[in-house]
Amino acid sequence: MSAVQATLQVLLGGLVDGCVYALIAVGMSLVYSITRVINLAQGGFVVLAALLAASLQQAGMNPLVTLAVVVAIFAAGLAVVDRLVILPASRRATPERMLLVTVGVLQAVGGVLLLVWGNLPYTGQPFTPGAPLDVLGVAVQRQQLWILGALAVAVVGLTLLLNRTELGLTMRATASKPDAAQLVGVDVDRIRLIAFSLSGAMAALAGAAVIPITFLQFDTATSYAVSGFVAAVVGGLGSVTGAVLGGLLLGVAEGVFARFTGASLAEVAAIGLLIALLLVRPAGLLGRTAEVRR
Repeated sequence: MSAVQATLQVLLGGLVDGCVYALIAVGMSLVYSITRVINLAQGGFVVLAALLAASLQQAGMNPLVTLAVVVAIFAAGLAVVDRLVILPASRRATPERMLLVTVGVLQAVGGVLLLVWGNLPYTGQPFTPGAPLDVLGVAVQRQQLWILGALAVAVVGLTLLLNRTELGLTMRATASKPDAAQLVGVDVDRIRLIAFSLSGAMAALAGAAVIPITFLQFDTATSYAVSGFVAAVVGGLGSVTGAVLGGLLLGVAEGVFARFTGASLAEVAAIGLLIALLLVRPAGLLGRTAEVRR
């Protein structure tokens, strides 16, 4: 393999990881834009969805059917979490304390993962089996294409929802001026329920799509939570496009650093680089200063 092909292989791996981070960050940003709550537990739900998908596949369920089932379960499940935990807490706590609440939920999810699946790593079956494709001398796994497609479909679908539907217009109005939206009759609690459901679907999509090409276990939840949070902040909290950009940048940066250092050090170096970027643009790449201060 030539140097160019090796570089392309590294960039592909980073881009695929970035797609997973982007899906996590999109869910975080969507919830933040409606509720002003930074849901760090999003990373935990990704791993929970991944291990549930792996278990359903082991029970004989088709991988694509598993994807649909897991997405439906987590879309409903995150709505329940909001109603039982996040919403009651947000009525009593400041945004800073709500961050601690979501950290608590993340730890609770980690405990469930350890209790149910133990401390062993799990993997899953690819959606479409077969040998990797050869593209310009670069080995492209079929599941990697599914991950790239999952992010594309999620972003296009969410963009159409937010910009082309009445519900999307209501969600954007609620995100911009929640008090004003409530005054004109918008059911803000219903809108936040929808936001959490969409974030749950994003988490499930990321987890079920990535588990066939990696090994995940209970302690991976924190890593995904941190990566998703960094991607969301770098892109600009509340910006879907920024979340995607931040996730892809983080993934590619990790891939590049991993070529010269170990995987763990590469993750730290990439996050450090993006944090340095925040010193130049505190609101993130596509964020607005007013959003950060609110």
